[in-house]
Amino acid sequence: MAVTASKATKKSSAPKARTPYSLRLRSPAAVVVDMENRVILYEKNPTLRRSIASITKLMTVLVFREFTSDLDVPIIIQNHDRTSTSSSFPVGNSYRLLHLLHGVLMASDNRAAMALARSTGLSTDEFVARMNDKAAQLGLWDTHFADPTGLKEENVSSALDCVKLIETALQDTLIAQISTKKEYHCRSMLKKRPITLYNTNRLLSHDDMQILGGKTGFIRRSGYCLVTCVGDHNGKKIAFVLLGAPSNTLRFQEMYRLIRWTSQNYKLAIS
Repeated sequence: MAVTASKATKKSSAPKARTPYSLRLRSPAAVVVDMENRVILYEKNPTLRRSIASITKLMTVLVFREFTSDLDVPIIIQNHDRTSTSSSFPVGNSYRLLHLLHGVLMASDNRAAMALARSTGLSTDEFVARMNDKAAQLGLWDTHFADPTGLKEENVSSALDCVKLIETALQDTLIAQISTKKEYHCRSMLKKRPITLYNTNRLLSHDDMQILGGKTGFIRRSGYCLVTCVGDHNGKKIAFVLLGAPSNTLRFQEMYRLIRWTSQNYKLAIS
């Protein structure tokens, strides 16, 4: 069932100890959802459509996974995969699809995202159409995709739609496992060039939190975005979304604040 403000998700009664407004988040949109009970624990402009940058890549890997089961298949990085950003995967080198999947989910590598989309045999336009079809199937009515990387500002969604997107992505065990790795080492298949990938999600440095998965995103239009799912020590799963933070540092500071606020006010053992 999709998490939406209108039907599927209930609003929890406001905590007495501290109101949501006292958080004073500078991020223009945010939401916290108890995934087990489908309850919104915090919201700030939850249905506001905003550019989401590399949060887009969660849908990219979902569509890719529908086409590909053998992740040991090699693919050569081509000029067509280049974007305006740097990449850990040089053109002309060959990598297993599994390596590129790590590059997309951990390091948010745009060239890897383009190569994964190309590996399906679809054109970029056809692949993006599948992304939008998948969004419609999931009931993500505030969401539209324009490319597999998130570099185009026309990739838009809402905080509530991002909750459903991260929830769906983490139902894939491999996606969940990769998105929680702090670093990953691999080599190109022919030239044996070593690569070390680091996760852009700083929440993973906090060993006292059970991070179940997540994704960062940034372009100038979107601001700094973060979606994540945190496990309660009693088995609950809480989804957190921040869209449009003014800086990378503030993105994680506000997320920590939101996690602590949720833990204290709803008596959840998540931090």
